[in-house]
Amino acid sequence: MSHQEHLPQARRQFAHRSSLRGAQAWLAALSCAVVLLLLAACPALAAEGSAPSTLRAEAVRGTGWNDTAPPAEGWTPVALPDSWATRWPGFDGVVWYRLTWEQPEQAREAGLLLHYLNMAGEVSLNGTTISRDESLVEPLTRAWNTPRYWLLAPPLLKTGTNTLLVRVSGLFAYQAGLGPVSLGTPAAMQAKFDGERLVRRDLQVLGLAVSAAASAFFAALWLLRRRETAYGWFALMSVLWLVFGYNQIATSPWPFASNHAWQALNTSTLLVFSVSYVVFALRFCGRRMPRLELAALLLAAAGVLDLWLAPVADLIEHRAIWTMLGGLTVIAVNSISIVHALRHRDSPMRPLAPFMAISALTGAHDLLVFTQVIDSNTYYTTMSSYVLLLGMALTLAAQFVKSLKRIENFNTELIEEVNAAKAELAATLAQQHALELAHARIGERVNLVSDLHDGLGGMLVGSIATLEHKPENLGAPELLAMLKRLRDDLRLIIDATGDDHGARALGELLVPMRHRSAQLLDANGIDCRWEVSGIDTLELPPSQSLDLMRFLQEALTNALKHSASRRVDVKVARAGAELQLSVRDDGRGFAVEDQTAGAGLRSLRTRARRLGAELHLQSRPGETRVALRMPLAG
Repeated sequence: MSHQEHLPQARRQFAHRSSLRGAQAWLAALSCAVVLLLLAACPALAAEGSAPSTLRAEAVRGTGWNDTAPPAEGWTPVALPDSWATRWPGFDGVVWYRLTWEQPEQAREAGLLLHYLNMAGEVSLNGTTISRDESLVEPLTRAWNTPRYWLLAPPLLKTGTNTLLVRVSGLFAYQAGLGPVSLGTPAAMQAKFDGERLVRRDLQVLGLAVSAAASAFFAALWLLRRRETAYGWFALMSVLWLVFGYNQIATSPWPFASNHAWQALNTSTLLVFSVSYVVFALRFCGRRMPRLELAALLLAAAGVLDLWLAPVADLIEHRAIWTMLGGLTVIAVNSISIVHALRHRDSPMRPLAPFMAISALTGAHDLLVFTQVIDSNTYYTTMSSYVLLLGMALTLAAQFVKSLKRIENFNTELIEEVNAAKAELAATLAQQHALELAHARIGERVNLVSDLHDGLGGMLVGSIATLEHKPENLGAPELLAMLKRLRDDLRLIIDATGDDHGARALGELLVPMRHRSAQLLDANGIDCRWEVSGIDTLELPPSQSLDLMRFLQEALTNALKHSASRRVDVKVARAGAELQLSVRDDGRGFAVEDQTAGAGLRSLRTRARRLGAELHLQSRPGETRVALRMPLAG
């Protein structure tokens, strides 16, 4: 599509140079030209269809609805087309028309075209009936928009004077009378008949078919998108116009018993349609005017009630008033919408303005026909209704293409943003992986330092304290034992950090550590007493076992290094789903809340967190207690 570069900058409107806007303009211009040609052709058709000077027309009023023959007297010359509303005001019944002409001897056949008669009738030529409508009394056959063509040949057509007798049953309120009658060659009359049938029937049916399709389409569209209320109102308009336009092709007032009731329905439909048109125009522009809408609705309701409750004698005037009001309302909506579209470039009505102009033009013409300012009975609004529907279809197509363009732009931007986000995420993940790897290495180093501090460091401190306390009593065997204990502790660290599979009973691990710590404390003059229960079969993961061993080692090392105690009590017990561990000494104590606590206390707290256990510290001169409560997995 050309000029797509302009679409995103149009504030949700197409650029004026877009191909679809050009198509709308061309279609509107073409439709307008067709309607203008039809309007211009209407007087031409009437003039061309008028009886030639050799065709003499006379009329006489019948005596009753059931007349079978015209009166012998009272014939009055008339010009066709003829409406008896001015000649015989208020007359409902039968009027006889007699048309005579001289047929040359050399003409063997002729074509006869009767453009219309209003409402029902019977036609006979030289005493032979050639056409008769189904019902010549109320409810009358509605033949007012039906052209008739006959091919006349001997013996029906005779040389010399020929008489065409037309019996018309009509109601003066609805332009009762006889339309133009044309006589000529069969080819010319056949072509003229085809043109009349196109205007009076075929285009009317086409307009109704388009209205039916549009009502179904826009109703479905509204059901799928309830918030688009303009489409719902347009669907309602299409249904109402379908009912109103059916008057152009209806041949019976069924289901009513009279044409008066049919016309009341027809005018009521026009009133409701005009109100729906007002609301549609407002909704399509995204506006609401509750007071105006309510006033229009109440006025339409009053008109409907008036039409159905008014006496038959007054129905004619009431119908004329409400028909004018409904028609003028539609013309006013079209005019205001066109002005709004011209004054506001971003108006949603802008694409519809050309089609509304056509609707206003044909509506004005039909009102002039209705009021008999224009001497015709051909109405164009039903034929031109599909023009507005096509305008709506093009507008929807424009909105669809615009939405599709926005979606395409959105998809492009989304893909770019996703690719940028993926690149940023990849960089972030790489950075996070590097940080995690560095943190893992640091954590391993911290754990190793902690294990060395709590295990091997404690053993070294104890050994140094022993050497300082009684260096003269240590021989080679004692020194060798110290070195073996250091080796065993180092092996414990290597085993725990190198392989995390399998589990050993806690009591089994506790025996060598208990033996080593007891020797170390005894060598420094500290009495160490142990209380162990319920852990002979308790198996823990190696990492938890190592943390528990290191916790005990650190607690005992702190007592050895800092407490200056003479006795240490150690308790390790399983109590239900909990492991309880405590170390108590009778030393000098320390300040538990001291923020400058050494590495020993920090190590105790760290290991308690890793074990998911609760750590309790209590200390005062003469008693310090370190307690750990760790939940066991079920």
